[in-house]
Amino acid sequence: MHTHFIRPFALALLAGLPLAAHADWVDYAQADTSSAATTFVIVGAVGASDATRPAPLVSATYARWDTGSATGLGYTYRWSLTGDPHRWIVGAGAGVNWYHNRDVGGDPDETKASARVQSEWLGPAPGGYYYALTQASSFRNSWLLAGQYAPSAFPVAAEWARYHERGYQATSVGARISIGVARWFVRIGSTRANGEFQPYIGVAYNAF
Repeated sequence: MHTHFIRPFALALLAGLPLAAHADWVDYAQADTSSAATTFVIVGAVGASDATRPAPLVSATYARWDTGSATGLGYTYRWSLTGDPHRWIVGAGAGVNWYHNRDVGGDPDETKASARVQSEWLGPAPGGYYYALTQASSFRNSWLLAGQYAPSAFPVAAEWARYHERGYQATSVGARISIGVARWFVRIGSTRANGEFQPYIGVAYNAF
């Protein structure tokens, strides 16, 4: 895939998200934007999933920042290590990734296959529900840490994330707010990247 097609491809995925979600093709999606970066994540489960046998996942990701952009497509097989109420799910898989340099100098454009691993923890917490995720990929030494706490009594969840890849790192703190439409949320917060804080706004869909 040539790099100048990547952003239009990501925008087309975002534009088609409501239709895909209605057709049950998408189980999770997220889009955020700020003056420093724009990110998209789309995830779909392959087949049925239950507490003892979580479904494999297919995913598409896109991140664009001041000096570069990265796109990935992947497949992850998952196993449950513990059951309810506190579940621990691990996964391993493979994908293909693209990196585009948007700066003078720096790393050259790159296209590579990648290996990936992840771990998820979820379950009840005092007054609500928690979810935590770690992911790592062999492509450009990238990794992600993310956590969420959703109180049962309020339509607002607290979120935190740390993203790292060779040449770009960002930490985000924010809130996910229910908009009164099942499975849809607005996301607001602040991202610190390159020593600066930038507010972000986004939208999320969660059918898991």
